[in-house]
Amino acid sequence: MSRSTSTPIVGHPGEGVPLSPKEQLKAKIDLLRQDPSKVYKTDVLVVGSGPIGAVFARKLVVDGNKKVLMIDMGEQASKRIGDHRKNSVAVQKDISLFTKLIRDSIIRGELSPLSVPVAEATTQLPPESSWTPELNSDTVPPKNQFILNGQNPEQRPEYNLAASAATRTVGGMAAHWTCCTPRQYPDAFAGGEDIGHRERSDLFTDDEWGDLYAEAETLFQTNVTTFDDSVRQRLVKKILQEAFAAENADRAVQSMPLACKPGKNKKHIDWSCTASILGDELSNPDHKDKPAYSDLLTVLPQTQLDVMLIEDDGTDKGGAVTGAVIVDLETSDEYLVDAERYVICGGTVLTSGIVAQSLFKSELETEDEFGHIGASYLPTLGRYLTEQTMTFCQIVLKKEYVQMVSDNPEDLDEGDDHTISDAVHQHQQDHPDDPLPFPFDDLDPNVYTPFSEKYPWHTQIHRDAFGYGEVPADVDQRLIVDLRFFGYVDPNMYNKITFSATRRDGFGMPQPTFWFSLGKKDIDRSHRMMRDMVDVATSLGGFLPGAEPRHLAPGLALHVCGIYRAGKEVQDQNAKFDLAKTKEDSAVSKEGRVWGVSNLYLGGCGVIPTGNASNPTLTAACHAIAGANQIIKELGN
Repeated sequence: MSRSTSTPIVGHPGEGVPLSPKEQLKAKIDLLRQDPSKVYKTDVLVVGSGPIGAVFARKLVVDGNKKVLMIDMGEQASKRIGDHRKNSVAVQKDISLFTKLIRDSIIRGELSPLSVPVAEATTQLPPESSWTPELNSDTVPPKNQFILNGQNPEQRPEYNLAASAATRTVGGMAAHWTCCTPRQYPDAFAGGEDIGHRERSDLFTDDEWGDLYAEAETLFQTNVTTFDDSVRQRLVKKILQEAFAAENADRAVQSMPLACKPGKNKKHIDWSCTASILGDELSNPDHKDKPAYSDLLTVLPQTQLDVMLIEDDGTDKGGAVTGAVIVDLETSDEYLVDAERYVICGGTVLTSGIVAQSLFKSELETEDEFGHIGASYLPTLGRYLTEQTMTFCQIVLKKEYVQMVSDNPEDLDEGDDHTISDAVHQHQQDHPDDPLPFPFDDLDPNVYTPFSEKYPWHTQIHRDAFGYGEVPADVDQRLIVDLRFFGYVDPNMYNKITFSATRRDGFGMPQPTFWFSLGKKDIDRSHRMMRDMVDVATSLGGFLPGAEPRHLAPGLALHVCGIYRAGKEVQDQNAKFDLAKTKEDSAVSKEGRVWGVSNLYLGGCGVIPTGNASNPTLTAACHAIAGANQIIKELGN
């Protein structure tokens, strides 16, 4: 069911002339401002409660002592604000349950596709009792196309990111994510056809990046040791290290950097999420001895940012947000937020849509010839879209490796530490009827090979669960290893997302449409990645039937980047800041502040300007930390 985003206000006082969209918006804000019960006054409005919103909120409250209002379209489904679904004890005992949770999330609408092409109707309905287009001239009516449930008549299937989805739940993507948090590759490629390519941008210096990554890793609890006492973790690393050595491959096999920590019961993992980033003091209602700053954060679930009024007089001074209209989705009541700063990090695509709608209704953008919201005020908004290519397979460990663990588990011990052999022997003693040597509570493997110039893709060699890759019930999951490889796509201004000036999505916001294709180098790189994945996989075992190597649907990585890309200030011939030239190449500063709008910040993967293969969340958090620090500096004490 679609929600109308505005109630028309008709006529100037004493006149019958309809108000313009901007006049309607200003009139609505003025009306709300007259009722104190309809106004939220705060230092900072944070839109979106995912990991990046949590970074902003935590920094602003704890480090800056700022009053923060955080809103999210989804419901709060956990006691702590934005907990991870994998923190369920039941899920950790059977990871396949997480696959079911993801499917349930799709059914509940927490995870929903962004753009669905309209399917041609193939079912003929009874004409006597059903609506069909009537023939009343020689002009053939359009095909029977229903556009309910998020279907988008403009979406061309061949240019769609069909698997791209938005999360609408308190916690955002941090309620579902893998928690893989690698640093991006720091160096420019020295040779080859991609010479000069950078995965990590040069927007910050090396020292600045180092400090930002270190702080982000602390907030996310990133480490590489949580799974090192897993029998299968040691086994997978040993197999691949020996395989690469035999091939003289200059390639590292490492424990995957993961945002998590062991629980009090070491077999229970506390996966990082919005709740852990905020900290118990802010996220847990049962936390004792709360500090004074805990009262500075207010979270409103099932609340949507509809539109911001952005005023810009066209001078070098630039513009500013002068108010934001939010909607209680349960009651449809509208409220005004008056804030010093506005931070939008509600998912890359939805964030862009909020900005596009706000510029359009503030009459800073117009409808273009294609019926889209134009891009004159922020020319790069929606452009330079990148999304990672993905390959996937699942293998069953070779019998010889399983037998080695059974017969000689000490081969997996390190030095004088007998953790692995002790665990295997104890399991064999306790469960003599189990044909496998892996303890029932053995932690799943989490291994990767880092992105490099020779192997320019990010790998995840692990056992996890998504909405795909479910292991058959009659196969022992301890034998299964998943391989997910992620490749980068070169930034291209013609890979973009547009927003309709007239058509709305299910939440009343501008309908997004993807226009995305792979270039020749992207395709060649993806095929090389597939060959590499097959080589790595066959070192470990044979393919699980039904999970043979394949390229996954575009958008399934859920790592859309670049559509409000960060960039550097451009100077004119007099060495002065040139706003127009700066906007030609980027939408925001490295801190996420929108060029030309003094109090509006954007967060999330959309700020990342480079083609990247490594999970981008940690890097997006670096930009968020810089943005929060900048806001704290601007607002002072």
